[in-house]
Amino acid sequence: MLQQKDGWKVAVLGIFLAAFASGFALLAKAPPAQQKNYVGGDTCLACHDIEEAFAKNPHYKSWKDESLPWDKRGCETCHGPGEAHVDGGGDVAQIFRFTEASPQDISETCLDCHLKQNETLVNFLRNEHGLNTVACTECHTVHTPQKMEGLLKARTPALCYDCHNEVRSQFNRPFRHKVNEGLMDCADCHNPHGGYSARQLRTSTGNDLPCYKCHADKQGPFVFEHAAVRVEGCAICHDPHGSSNPRLLKRSEVRFLCLECHSATLGVLSPNAPGFHNLTQPGWQNCTTCHVEIHGSNLSEVFFE
Repeated sequence: MLQQKDGWKVAVLGIFLAAFASGFALLAKAPPAQQKNYVGGDTCLACHDIEEAFAKNPHYKSWKDESLPWDKRGCETCHGPGEAHVDGGGDVAQIFRFTEASPQDISETCLDCHLKQNETLVNFLRNEHGLNTVACTECHTVHTPQKMEGLLKARTPALCYDCHNEVRSQFNRPFRHKVNEGLMDCADCHNPHGGYSARQLRTSTGNDLPCYKCHADKQGPFVFEHAAVRVEGCAICHDPHGSSNPRLLKRSEVRFLCLECHSATLGVLSPNAPGFHNLTQPGWQNCTTCHVEIHGSNLSEVFFE
């Protein structure tokens, strides 16, 4: 049995342990301590009236997570620590401003988070947009998006036309993919953030996978393949954006298109048109009247039915 004179020691020790346990529990629940040079997103709202708009933004999810430090949530995640900016009375030289930054610095700032969230963006810096120093903010805006999905500055295809103006006229031709009508989107075929082809097609093994997504009957595999389709792809015969000719063909008459390969000049690479094909006669001028399975056949090596 403890002596009575030692009882006060036990009582003090118990109080100390209870206080320590309570303090530890509160500390575990408390938000992380304010980091050096970071003032917190709430401070930004004292001057910048963006709270209502930003609350609708996907980036707002990190703001609400109070377990994260301010360098991983809120304004300072992207704009950097704001203490010097605030102490300077709003000195714009003391904060990272996207409107003044270089395209490379802008993209690296965005990719710092987005590369961890979406591995498909890993190719951005080596794709056509990245190599030509197209910054993320050329297409996206965090604060005032016109299209909330993707935080786009404008709706497509108008957004794409800002740079790719030559494509606008192609989509105005008589025969075209229905992009301007809203039935298709540029991103259905192209990946603006990556890809391994020069045109940033959504493809992994060839240039025609975007086409096969809609034109699955042309994919094959076929017993007898049309070599031009397999090697060069659909675009050897078709203008994918739009054409003045039916079926988006590159030539006004099928015979002229076929003779680009099937002629005496190129006979080494492809068979010549047979001598009895008198192309001056109307009956021989539409090759696909007989060669109906021109994309490939399982029955005929000359693409009959």
